[in-house]
Amino acid sequence: MRQRQSGKRRYRLAVTAAAIAATAAIGLTACSSGSTADADDKTLHVGVFLVAQAQLLDDVEAAFEKAVKKGLGDTKVVFDVKNANGDQSLITSISRDLASSDDDAFAVIGTPAVIALSEQVKDRPIFALAMGDPVGAGLAKSLEKPGGNVTGSIDYVEPALLLEKILAIQPDLATIGTVYDPSNQNMQVWTKGLDAAAKDAGLTVSEATISGAADVAQAARSLDGRSDAILIGPDATVIAGIDAVTSVATGSKIPLYVAGGDASVTGVLASIGPNYPELGTLAGQSAAKVLLGADPASTPFAVPSGLDLVINGKTRDAIGITIPKDLLDTATVL
Repeated sequence: MRQRQSGKRRYRLAVTAAAIAATAAIGLTACSSGSTADADDKTLHVGVFLVAQAQLLDDVEAAFEKAVKKGLGDTKVVFDVKNANGDQSLITSISRDLASSDDDAFAVIGTPAVIALSEQVKDRPIFALAMGDPVGAGLAKSLEKPGGNVTGSIDYVEPALLLEKILAIQPDLATIGTVYDPSNQNMQVWTKGLDAAAKDAGLTVSEATISGAADVAQAARSLDGRSDAILIGPDATVIAGIDAVTSVATGSKIPLYVAGGDASVTGVLASIGPNYPELGTLAGQSAAKVLLGADPASTPFAVPSGLDLVINGKTRDAIGITIPKDLLDTATVL
């Protein structure tokens, strides 16, 4: 049983909103499986951990918070946001700090951060927001029945589906470049899928790897001259440094695609992928259920409802590329 720093209040797991109210005046509560609640003020505390700083990630987190608050109804919830800014050493230290905190549950964006925190926290729910492959990362037995304390939403989209859209825009494409962090387990799976899909489509993949946010600019520059297009996968660290990639793409007029990223960023030609704020909302809905008593072990990961194609009209015009009409008819043009 854990205590807050005051030493005056204790908590129990998997409480319902009604149970919280019923025990508000009681200093001690019993333990069960699930989340914890403050018995005096009926306030839940959720630690939020972002692996990097980017508007897209902020949008996901904001959608998550909104959905949690709505799902909890009258039950109060407080969010404490921490950001590693793409620094691996900060990921480790923040995970350690969160594990020793009195937070009732955690919401995490970024596969390295989810893995780091899950290694230290086994007794409280962890909500992974837009994670790529929780099963492959060893954090869940299946998407339908995770079997542990980690659930949330996934953003994985088969690279073959992305290449299908890209080839419709650039039918003469021969080489596609990508930047990613190989220490990110999600990106290991994704790039393996990209290599296989590219081989099937008769394409060559030029890879540029990073070890942190500071490496993104150099990695992007290395793709200049060896890529007919650049595709950035669901790597939060690279997404946070997307301006460095757009600088290279714009300067060399290389079409830049992001897998569900922010197409409004100058230099990005198109975003192809899931609606990320929607993934934040879906994870928030699941989180609210867990915070009110549902078992995270049997709470399914939410999956994307479909692919969105969003085209940046200014980038399209600047690099002089033509988008086929059938794609434009189904796309959103900014």
